[in-house]
Amino acid sequence: MNAPFQPILPVASGELRAGLAELINICPADQCNPVDCPLFPLRKMNRHRRLLWFGALSRGDLEYLAAYHHVCMSLKLNAGRSGQPGVAVPT
Repeated sequence: MNAPFQPILPVASGELRAGLAELINICPADQCNPVDCPLFPLRKMNRHRRLLWFGALSRGDLEYLAAYHHVCMSLKLNAGRSGQPGVAVPT
């Protein structure tokens, strides 16, 4: 059995939610809405529905999104430094 994801630095749910809030609107890496992102369908919703959905996420959901974003952003930054196109993160 896999251990649950443990964040690198423990943060309160409110801080975690605030740190992820910009992700529901746009990808900060390339200022678009990549289709391989788990937030792609969410970003296509109207603002009210996005906020309702985001507000209903559990701490575990927020931690998953934070980890996914961290890995994806690292891959995109590393690909940019090497001149390679961005790398899709498996879902």
